[in-house]
Amino acid sequence: MPDPSPDPRTPLPDDRSPAQYALLLVPLVLLTEVTALELTLIYPVLPLMSDAFDTPSIGWTLTVVSLTGVVAQPLLGRVADVIGKKRMILYAAGLFAAGSLICALAPSYPVLLAGRAVQGTCLVMAPAAYGLIRDIFPARVVPVALGAVTTGIGLSAIIGPLTGGALGQAFGYRAVFWFALAYVAVLTPWFARALPESPVRPSRAERRPVDAAGGLLLGTGAGALLLFIGQGAGWGWASLPTLVTLGCSLLLLTGFVRRELRTPDPLIDLRLLTGPALRWTLVAAFSGAFAIGGTAFAMPMLVQTPTSLGYGFGMSVLGAAVFLVPQGLIGAACGPLGGLLARRRGPRYTLMVALCGLSATTLTLALLHTALWQLLLAALFMGMGFGCFFVGVSNLVVEAVPADRTAVGAGLMGVANNLGQATGVTLLGAVLARYLVDDSDEDRILYAETGYLLAFGLASAVAFAGLMVATAMRHGRAPASGGVLRLVGAEREPGPQKSQRP
Repeated sequence: MPDPSPDPRTPLPDDRSPAQYALLLVPLVLLTEVTALELTLIYPVLPLMSDAFDTPSIGWTLTVVSLTGVVAQPLLGRVADVIGKKRMILYAAGLFAAGSLICALAPSYPVLLAGRAVQGTCLVMAPAAYGLIRDIFPARVVPVALGAVTTGIGLSAIIGPLTGGALGQAFGYRAVFWFALAYVAVLTPWFARALPESPVRPSRAERRPVDAAGGLLLGTGAGALLLFIGQGAGWGWASLPTLVTLGCSLLLLTGFVRRELRTPDPLIDLRLLTGPALRWTLVAAFSGAFAIGGTAFAMPMLVQTPTSLGYGFGMSVLGAAVFLVPQGLIGAACGPLGGLLARRRGPRYTLMVALCGLSATTLTLALLHTALWQLLLAALFMGMGFGCFFVGVSNLVVEAVPADRTAVGAGLMGVANNLGQATGVTLLGAVLARYLVDDSDEDRILYAETGYLLAFGLASAVAFAGLMVATAMRHGRAPASGGVLRLVGAEREPGPQKSQRP
């Protein structure tokens, strides 16, 4: 394989028109969108799947995707540097298609979860796409191209629920997975023919081994911990299965930390966490992702609950999806505004606005969820929080690490976000599974009210704790010197370093 040069030549000529470059980007943007669609398509049909498989723990269909991403992103990202970023995207698309087929045909809930885990490998697509753009497009096109990919993924918050809701209402939840399979099957050949492979490869001397053992320890340890959280109440907190699961989780995660601190080529460089700037940024990121993941799971459950049970809104699958559209529109509008705030005042302020919005969302849903206007108010807050959250966290990570460690910092941010969302879904799912299964008419409403109060109240407490962390941080108070572009490998400009210190 060819060695990389300091400034590798792009295989795309620099004399094309903007329209020609846009046409090249279309298949890349559309294919990369499956990284978000695999969640947003599913949200409206969660109640349908819960009924079909007769399980109150349907949140694991979301949790297992995030867990897979925790391991797959750093592992497959390292592999992509060696085999080629385009090839990795094609492999990930194939795995996503296989996972979609398994889910569409799944005869049981464990098989469905296995299919979702295979689908989760597609989360490597986004970082691979960012790297491919940087490697093959002329420098003047790169910022716009990266923005197009980010915008495309963001639009899935609108397109995904509507598509999933319409298909689920008309044909059942399996239609969502058949759609996902067809979507990838159509786009993958187009992408394969339209874009060239990245010319950037590490030399044999520069290649670093892939820490597969570290990934296995992290994935199984985190999975066992979430299993303990989600099933502890049902098993009994002092029961043998619960204690064994917790013990195995702690043992595996301790082994992961020890391995990462000792190996010369760790999967995730935990030494960066010795700096308080990055450490507290990741704590705040975990808190925000917890609220986002938990709320995205619980909201469709609330609005689709039949009114005959004495609570809920009785919306159809499509009605619940339409209800999510304002949230997506506000989020799309607040993203650029959050970036502007980060550049003018500092990314800490953007993150504070995001966590204020998420705290307000979850607190509103905990206390006020009996009228439609209350849910619309919560959607307004959610759009504001979601739109600003990733902009603020991304810029804070960029400012917290040296220029040559930006990719490592981005990897840690991905782990914090995926674990936060997985934990939020698992905890809120466990609470709702405990309180929404009562069948006695006289206690059903009281149990439901208690369940939603505890679930959304927990999410609100975690989001508010993240807000307190962001407020106390000294890091990120100066105007941002970088943006999301830095997270995908662009070099940072020289400038004052004071803002990098906590």
